[in-house]
Amino acid sequence: MTRASVVLALSLLVCGARVSRAQSASELLRQGVQAYQALEYDAAAALLERSLRRDSVTGLADSLQTRALTYLAATELFRGQRDSAVAAFRQLVLLNPRYRPDELIFPPQVTNLFQEVRRATRAIAVAVPPVTELRARLDRFKARVLASSLADVTVTLAHEDGTPMLQLYSGPVADSLLVSWDGLTAAGTPADDGRYILRVTPRSPAADGPRARQVVLDVKQQPPDTLPWPPTPALLPERTLTGPAFQSLAAGLVAGAAVVALPSLMAQGKDATGARFAVGAAVGVSGLVGFFARKPRPLDANVRANASQREAWKRRVDAVKAENAARLRTTRLVVRAGPETIAERGSP
Repeated sequence: MTRASVVLALSLLVCGARVSRAQSASELLRQGVQAYQALEYDAAAALLERSLRRDSVTGLADSLQTRALTYLAATELFRGQRDSAVAAFRQLVLLNPRYRPDELIFPPQVTNLFQEVRRATRAIAVAVPPVTELRARLDRFKARVLASSLADVTVTLAHEDGTPMLQLYSGPVADSLLVSWDGLTAAGTPADDGRYILRVTPRSPAADGPRARQVVLDVKQQPPDTLPWPPTPALLPERTLTGPAFQSLAAGLVAGAAVVALPSLMAQGKDATGARFAVGAAVGVSGLVGFFARKPRPLDANVRANASQREAWKRRVDAVKAENAARLRTTRLVVRAGPETIAERGSP
């Protein structure tokens, strides 16, 4: 076996072990929930605690940790371990201040204890959409600040190096608060391409107070998106066709020429030439009469309909011109948000 094959085999074994451990954490959670539902609280507590003891790489995702902590708190409450239930709920609130246990799944004694712990545990969070497209000054990037209990916070936007750029809000948050940003800097200009930090910080930091939360925002300017020109309308014919008139004229002239050119058929004697020309002229005149009778004439209904279409098309063109001019004057931003994280004390 070559060295490369050995390295590959070892890598597969390590990856397989990690997947197995991650799966075992989820499996422990599943078994713990089943034990709780079967009223086997001692077994449920042991399984749920084991599922939560996995390290961050191979352990449960945040959503599954939330579920595990909820069932663990309920299990401990029914085991008579109220302090342990409070500790689990406090860890849950700190992990996700937005979470609320489902009242259709958990009985009132569980949800009431959670609300009591939530009010006593001071935690804040910030929720933002993963991607926001906005026109600077015209639209808004929105973030929702959540608090487990009444808190005084300051919401700021800073450059990646921590240099302050804007203060979006400063004041109390009882449950949740919506803050917005118009994409402009303090100087009133659109934000340049780069990374920014949206941070929610307690106004009076304390050892037992809520920890600051932050989200990294990647901001990128986009070129103007102008509208295409409206297509030219299909217009109706505004005059009758010229073909029938020219056909009548041509037929008369050809017939008149034929009369003049065929003397033996049209007249005899000394007046034959005059008779031929007389008849030929008469036929030619009839062709002219037919030409003027079938001369193209304007179609008034079509003329009016075309005028209305031209006017509507002109209005659409003017509207597109105005919109494109406005778009060329407006900077479009795309804001991509990273995951919410805890801002460490002393960080910029």
